[in-house]
Amino acid sequence: MKNLRRISLGLVASLLSISLVACGSTKEEQKQAAAKQEQKQMGKEKKELEQKISKLKSDYKGYTKEKGYMEFDDYLVFEADFNILSKSIESKNILEGDDGEIEKHVKDLKTEIDNLSNDQATKAQKRYGSAVDVYEAAIGTHLHYVLTKADITQHFNAVNTIELDKDFNADNYDYEKIDADATKAIEDIQGTPMKRIKLIKEELEKYKASFSTEEYDQLYSAVTGISSSLNKQVEMLEVLQKQSGKDKSTLEENTKIAETQFLDAKEKVSAFESKLDIQM
Repeated sequence: MKNLRRISLGLVASLLSISLVACGSTKEEQKQAAAKQEQKQMGKEKKELEQKISKLKSDYKGYTKEKGYMEFDDYLVFEADFNILSKSIESKNILEGDDGEIEKHVKDLKTEIDNLSNDQATKAQKRYGSAVDVYEAAIGTHLHYVLTKADITQHFNAVNTIELDKDFNADNYDYEKIDADATKAIEDIQGTPMKRIKLIKEELEKYKASFSTEEYDQLYSAVTGISSSLNKQVEMLEVLQKQSGKDKSTLEENTKIAETQFLDAKEKVSAFESKLDIQM
């Protein structure tokens, strides 16, 4: 009877021991599985970065295939995409104008990405497309450019430069020169500034997810205001053209409108940059 009891106790002890071993083994397996999953995920982050640089390489070939170089408008889009990726890995390899070595820049950035550790790649992927990076790389410079062009408060503004004499009946009023200057100013406004505004809107839409709804609306409203101010200035320049036949009495009123639109846009840009601590 005592032997039977010893056997029973021994059996219970053995089962308990086996159970503990199994439990420990299960926990260890769970840890190993979690580690493998984490390693797999970290590898995925790096692969996504590698896919991004591969796309840039492909885009570059596509842009240069026909003429052997990139058109300026294509370059601006490429520069933005490149710099956003570069900023995400905290690289100093930044494009600042076509220096003729874009292919080398792409190759060097690929090398940097290939050499990232999994931890670095994970950190970079989390940072990729941040509001600050997107703004600094794809939007801010162009936004400040069009703000300068729309600044009707400055003496160098086209409208202020041309509209020097409000007395259209003055004997010394050079209609031919005014017409030529106004025509050139209209062409200048409708050229690069309007193209930059179109680019800003496209980049905003492309990276919309990078911004909060409030940030996106703030920037979109600002660029729309700049566009409206420039369009109003074009209307004023058309009035100054000798063949326009338009009522010149509206010039002062339209100046105020264009100025209000510009100042409102400038304030929105300033508020956005201040909130994100951006210096441009």
